[in-house]
Amino acid sequence: MSSIFIKIPIKNIYTLFLVIVSFSLNAQEFAIPHPQKLTAREILMDSLLSRSYDQFARGAYKESFELNIQTLKIALEEEDLLYTSKAYGYLGYDYLNQGDTIAAIENFESAHKFALKLDDPTILANTYGDLASIYSLDPKKEEISKEYTLKAIETYEATEDTLGLQYIYHNYADALKEKEQWDEVKPILDLLNSEKFKDYTDDVYRASIDNMMADYYFNTGNCIKADSLLLNVISLGEKSGLKGELEIAYNYYSRSLAIQDKHDEAFTYRLKYEKVHEANLKEKNAIENNRIAAIFQIDQYKKDLATSEAESQLQGEKMRNKTVFNYGLIALFLVAFLGLLFTFNLSKKRKQLNKALKEKNKLYLNEKTKTEKLARAKSDFFSTVSHELRTPLYGVIGMSTILLENNENKSVQEDLKSLKFSADYLLALINDVLQINKIDSNQIDNEQIDFNLRDLIERIVTTFEYMRRQNENVINLHLPIDTPVLLHGNATRLSQILMNLIGNANKFTTKGSIDITLFTKKIEADNITLAFSIKDNGEGIAQNKKEYIFEEFKQGDSHSYNYQGTGLGLPIVKRLLNISGSDIHLESEIGQGSIFSFELDYQIIQKATPQYNVRYQPVPLDSTVLKGKNILIAEDNRINQMVTKKILEKDGVLCTIAENGQEAVDAVKTKHYDLILMDVNMPVMNGLEATKLIKRDHHVPIIALTAVEIAEMRQNILDAGMDDIIIKPYDVSTFKQVIIKNIQDQKALYSF
Repeated sequence: MSSIFIKIPIKNIYTLFLVIVSFSLNAQEFAIPHPQKLTAREILMDSLLSRSYDQFARGAYKESFELNIQTLKIALEEEDLLYTSKAYGYLGYDYLNQGDTIAAIENFESAHKFALKLDDPTILANTYGDLASIYSLDPKKEEISKEYTLKAIETYEATEDTLGLQYIYHNYADALKEKEQWDEVKPILDLLNSEKFKDYTDDVYRASIDNMMADYYFNTGNCIKADSLLLNVISLGEKSGLKGELEIAYNYYSRSLAIQDKHDEAFTYRLKYEKVHEANLKEKNAIENNRIAAIFQIDQYKKDLATSEAESQLQGEKMRNKTVFNYGLIALFLVAFLGLLFTFNLSKKRKQLNKALKEKNKLYLNEKTKTEKLARAKSDFFSTVSHELRTPLYGVIGMSTILLENNENKSVQEDLKSLKFSADYLLALINDVLQINKIDSNQIDNEQIDFNLRDLIERIVTTFEYMRRQNENVINLHLPIDTPVLLHGNATRLSQILMNLIGNANKFTTKGSIDITLFTKKIEADNITLAFSIKDNGEGIAQNKKEYIFEEFKQGDSHSYNYQGTGLGLPIVKRLLNISGSDIHLESEIGQGSIFSFELDYQIIQKATPQYNVRYQPVPLDSTVLKGKNILIAEDNRINQMVTKKILEKDGVLCTIAENGQEAVDAVKTKHYDLILMDVNMPVMNGLEATKLIKRDHHVPIIALTAVEIAEMRQNILDAGMDDIIIKPYDVSTFKQVIIKNIQDQKALYSF
């Protein structure tokens, strides 16, 4: 994972994955041979680094991280400058893979610091390339990145390392191309195509150079030369399976043909581009899933690394003190009359050692503080990712819902259902990961409310109707007639637990039955202990897997399951119950199904009555209320504007679009609106500021639309004067119910 494998500038972390994987087959060609016979320790550390590279290239990031830390520990203990530099460099890419650019820079700087102490210009040149790559991520550090690039070139030229020189020029050309500095790109590409580098003919490298040259001709108006190069790449890519470079070539060639009015051929190659783009996207998603999984599992290794580095520094200090002590003893035997002076010096050294130990303890506390900051940074990262993913998901789910309602073609409907199911599943995954992160960060809510237990459970069951029909299951609900009507407690937490357990039973049971049973365990005064049981007759879980399945990202090994999922549902259940002072119990045998059970305590608000035995019937949504209503949609995302508008116009709503908060403020000055849907995050003026200005002079209800976690924004939204909140992406029927409720409440409030 040296700099020659990194294509800069790296716009996002996927580029890092794809470039490293694409060059992994050629790793042996880039290995630097040792001029002397290797020792057993050097063979061991070379083996560890080689295995780390292979694990990273195939997406096993946690294993790669473990091997690199193991190598670094040995190198630090042995004070081996070469392998310390290499291990820090490898760890730099591990941290970059996790999205932690700060830690990545620290490790690349450490690798460079140890390389400067070595008499090995190749290792030094590699560290220059690593630093050029990492600083290229920050547009503000462009000059620093360029400086390190030029140093790498200078060092490779001095050692006549043609291969290293070739790849640093390649990276430099790619960086200039990304900034569209075409006059500077052309000479470097000509150099890479010159006789100096003619001996290297790897397919991936050849395709990459031709794509960059074609990009140059395409952007300078020479489509003929661009087409010739792109056809070479397409031929080479199709023969060698170079999907990354093939995607680039198909895209540019279809665009070039379109410019030349060769529309039929352009359409053909556009279809090829979309096909390979979809395949590459699936691979990227698989890589991203591995990366997210690794992030959750390597925090402990980071702490171990910090401790190991501190111990290494302390050990070095002890060894130096020990050396001084030994010299003192020799001096004591040689010069007897200096004995008293030596005793004084020894006492002084002990004080210095104690002071050093105190400093190391202080260093440890600083490292602990840094680890806690990293944990907070991780929490902030997930909140940002949640917003960035939920916003496009709103468009996907909304458009697929609209298309399902408007399309009567059965074959297309099945495809749209699959699309919507995939988007819903991705949303569920995001929510699960955020839930785990909340629990880790002690941000889980404990809101206590009054709620109707029977209605709550029956509403949850109805949400699984589609999955139940798909797997041909029967759901039986067993609620005793003496179930209290109203309870007081955390209804949200109970909903999360039941939805995960019922969803789990539905996923892993086919053509079977699922029994949801509730009974009273204990009643004391106004307090009740309720026992819940979710039973299925699926394939069951092996005895040795019962504890294993409650770990994050883990599942049982039944290969007959049609749905594997993320392995987060049961860990979430277990941790939510632990927070509530309870635990999950599992009874299961292979072929006999499973029973998950738990107990929770609640306060009784209203006991059961004989006449209360009516099953929950959903109230049909009366959307006629919306007909003719004027609604302002303040939203900066064009796709989200279209989705929201289509949903509302279907019920006769007259919609107006505002691109930002300022436009919304201006719109209410000239026209009456029955309701405003206000996105929170917008350019020019955000939704919170716009709401405050509108509410000063108007009584129109304003509903917040946000993709950010509601717990993070609730107080700010309410303080701004907004009347309600809708989290994107949302269920369409729930979305309409909230709008109707606020319009009716406003009408009732001002009808007197």
